[in-house]
Amino acid sequence: MKNYTTLAGAAKARLKKYVENICRGVGRPETRLVADILFGVSRSNNCKLTQIARALEETISVKKTVERLRRGLRDFENTQTLQDNYLDLANKHIDNTTIFAIDGSDIAKPCSTAMEALHTVRDGSTGKYVPGYMTMECVAMTRAHKIPIPVYERVFSAAEPGFVSEDNEVLTLLRFISNRFGHGGVRVIDRGFDANVYLKYFVENKEHFVLRVKNNRMVHYKGSSINIGELAGRFKGKIAMTCTLQGKSIRLKMTAVPITLPAFGQTPFNLVVIHGFGEKPMLLLTNCDNPDTRLAGAIARVYLLRWRIEDTFRFQKQQYNFEDFRVRSLNAIRTLHTLVSLLTGFLALLSHNMDDAFQLELCRAAKHIPKKKQSFFHYLLADGFRRALLYITCGIRHLFPPLRLRPHSVQLSFFELYPLFRPVGV
Repeated sequence: MKNYTTLAGAAKARLKKYVENICRGVGRPETRLVADILFGVSRSNNCKLTQIARALEETISVKKTVERLRRGLRDFENTQTLQDNYLDLANKHIDNTTIFAIDGSDIAKPCSTAMEALHTVRDGSTGKYVPGYMTMECVAMTRAHKIPIPVYERVFSAAEPGFVSEDNEVLTLLRFISNRFGHGGVRVIDRGFDANVYLKYFVENKEHFVLRVKNNRMVHYKGSSINIGELAGRFKGKIAMTCTLQGKSIRLKMTAVPITLPAFGQTPFNLVVIHGFGEKPMLLLTNCDNPDTRLAGAIARVYLLRWRIEDTFRFQKQQYNFEDFRVRSLNAIRTLHTLVSLLTGFLALLSHNMDDAFQLELCRAAKHIPKKKQSFFHYLLADGFRRALLYITCGIRHLFPPLRLRPHSVQLSFFELYPLFRPVGV
């Protein structure tokens, strides 16, 4: 790689500036901790504290560095401040056309027994039920680039004190999005959230949504009650569209059907029936409306963008090996998860500057990315950023030196010596 020292210096400077921006109002020890974690995870592609400590290349032993990082993560109390400062940076990319993809994930720890508040969760990779934690997250995708920007994340467990329900966690997320970004945009959620409690929130707050529904709902169509799956079977699709999903080209046929729901009276909804993804049609429920026939195609494209949040989950677990962390306390797990999400957000913000020379140099420095990962630009930037940081031999600690009192001056002062020349008897 040519000019590697210039690229390494630029990467270190970008990371330092980002840390300073998200750490406004945070104490200096916490700021240094954030800088160490972000630098160590980026350079080592790992969330193990031992790997992070080795990447920092400090003059003390790795054991002492690990102990400092563990204490810092366990006692960290400024997570909300970091998130608020980060959202101030991301806010310029979010408007009334933004698509908010909402979904939950899991953190599987099948071999762990001593971690705080462990609870049985379903591992999405294997389908088995193992000890672990649940996460609730949201990413925002702008109209310009459709790059997912993390805007909310939370790790929770049914075994922790004060836990209410998963519905409460989802509603907390929805209220946060409404309070922070207003009621504009479109909320896109999967069929795991097919419940009236969420539909009621969207209807009461007049927020647009796209929800994939199950086949066991009853709806009203033309004055009669009918099963939603049976209703979908009547429509074979008036509109044709070709989409590319995970590298495969799929031919779709779809129809938009106006319906109402028994629990919501005469509130109008639209059911979008999509054929082509499998034997059974995909059913999308929405309160979005469009005066022409393009509604079905628009809703289908909006829902397909929901896969971006799945790509974000996969990126954090594959690129940074997040599930393999070695901290035990729930606060340390939440802090580490927040910092990994902030690092993902850092790459997302870099991705929006398509003409940035620094971004182009990172892409040139990256290794070959497998074809199945090339559709998610974060992999390319993350690998280029890691390779740039590998050329830094002094870590990042010198960019945040400890505050020290100014040493006592050795310069002689007339006023300090003046009492020696006082006349006798005075």
